[in-house]
Amino acid sequence: MQLAGKTVLVTGGRRVGGKLARLLAARGANIALSYHSNRDAVEATAVDCRQAGVQADVFQADLREADQAQRLIDQTVASFGSVDVLVNLTSIYTRTPWKELTPRDYDAMIASNLTAPYWTAIAAARQMQRQPIVAGIQGKIIHFTDWSVDRPYRGFLPYLVAKGGLVTLTKALAVELAPTILVNAIAPGTIEPPPDLSQEQLERIRQSAALERIGSADDVNQAVLYLLEGTDFVTGEVFRVDGGRFLGPSGERQSDAE
Repeated sequence: MQLAGKTVLVTGGRRVGGKLARLLAARGANIALSYHSNRDAVEATAVDCRQAGVQADVFQADLREADQAQRLIDQTVASFGSVDVLVNLTSIYTRTPWKELTPRDYDAMIASNLTAPYWTAIAAARQMQRQPIVAGIQGKIIHFTDWSVDRPYRGFLPYLVAKGGLVTLTKALAVELAPTILVNAIAPGTIEPPPDLSQEQLERIRQSAALERIGSADDVNQAVLYLLEGTDFVTGEVFRVDGGRFLGPSGERQSDAE
């Protein structure tokens, strides 16, 4: 797929998503951005995208609600004429220690990390199916899951359950929508960690990955760019971009007991 002139909808376009939107705008894509409560952050991204010479608009939506997800797609089509790419970045990440788990924890993680991308993907896919087939493609969908779905760690049970569901959604949607809509996922490791982490915590994260580094937004976004422009022959795949964290520290892999 050539991005120039295409419409890309990015949900949760702030930190990594904001940099992705700017990257895709530089490739000539028109950018739609959604937000739940923080308009200022995504509006700043939209301003930068417009300076690249493309159209960029911002829409408010609570994507945990199916009707609002559908409204977002309708607003995007009304503004741009199509939805060619959906990048589902909306997510929350909250520690939930085992001894303190409540039903509210589960509901919150499922709603934001699985329900929201589910409804948005369905609404976007149905719109894509109404669009012309160009070079065999009607659209592309990319989800963001987590490297630790395949190697869980403690204290984030509801989060990991939700992200695991997103992996299944990716694969199931790829089957439902083939052969003209491609669905894939990115599973990042620690990318641009929050500023409240201590140096000790950052060092522990670095040492937990085979490459002994923390990733950047560009590491992840180049993988997204590959799935969008670099190939039309990948669907149902989950790409880990984690610096080898899945493998454990360099040298002999740690056992589960360590």
